[in-house]
Amino acid sequence: MVYYINELGLPDGTYKFDRHRLPQAYMELFPWFSLSWNNINKIEGENNIIIIQTPVSDELNKLKNILPLLNNNKVFITQESSVFDWFDWSAKEQEMYIHILSKCTAFCYHSEYDKQIMSIFTSNFIKYPGCINLFYSESRKFEENNYIALINPLKGYQRGMIPHKLLSTNCKAKIYAPKYNRPSNVDMSKIYIPRPDNYMLEGIELVERMNVDEWINFIYNAKFGVDINRDFAGGNCSLEFGSLGVPLIGNINLDTQRDIFPDLSFEFNDYENFKKVINLLENDKDFYEEVSLKALNNTKEKYNSVKIVEQFKQDIQKFL
Repeated sequence: MVYYINELGLPDGTYKFDRHRLPQAYMELFPWFSLSWNNINKIEGENNIIIIQTPVSDELNKLKNILPLLNNNKVFITQESSVFDWFDWSAKEQEMYIHILSKCTAFCYHSEYDKQIMSIFTSNFIKYPGCINLFYSESRKFEENNYIALINPLKGYQRGMIPHKLLSTNCKAKIYAPKYNRPSNVDMSKIYIPRPDNYMLEGIELVERMNVDEWINFIYNAKFGVDINRDFAGGNCSLEFGSLGVPLIGNINLDTQRDIFPDLSFEFNDYENFKKVINLLENDKDFYEEVSLKALNNTKEKYNSVKIVEQFKQDIQKFL
């Protein structure tokens, strides 16, 4: 049995998904038995394979539940959200997590950048990239769409208005950005980092948060997207843009972004190059269509769900 301990809010069990995102492809194709933290005591016996998504609430108590599993099972840890998020836990939580990392079978990393950060805490790694199973049949044409999708803030680490400022002062097209409505029932003084809010500058129109199907439609109808953030997670966004052939500008340290959009990927603070490619995507037909075709081909060749999960299965065998 391969257990996947997570906070996805799913009933315990195995699943099939029409659309693969991280971690759905692994849950379906490996397969993994999804198990909530509340039911971690259901794991019986020894020599189980246990994949643990780091918790995002009540971290100390949940980390304590990992300790009894370490000695007699194969325990693999994967970071939820940005690889830096756990740096903002309390001292006790960080100390316990470091102990768990030193004892776990391996750390499952999304990007080489993440692996480098975590290499000080563990020496055993398995590549655990995002992947996707649905692809648009054709690359995009320059004339098809006319708005720019500014994708942040969608998560807590996507704070600040650097991409908003770059677009609002360097674009003529419409710019849409999703709202991030802070929960009204949360005491902001009790969370480590204040959550982002509804960022907006002149020329940017806010849109409501969307379910996955609405989100895919939002991407499909965009001319291009912008995801210029210092931190990043598993790469679902770059995979979804790439699977539709829609260009996405982003951080070169994220593997999926760099692999799918090599001409649109730069260091987080390389603003001059970001300005250049914003201008090229908005005005240069040949550049735009070359990037679109390359993105669609790169996504199909490098991040197909079946291929990625099969490689993960092979890689995990050396630890079993």
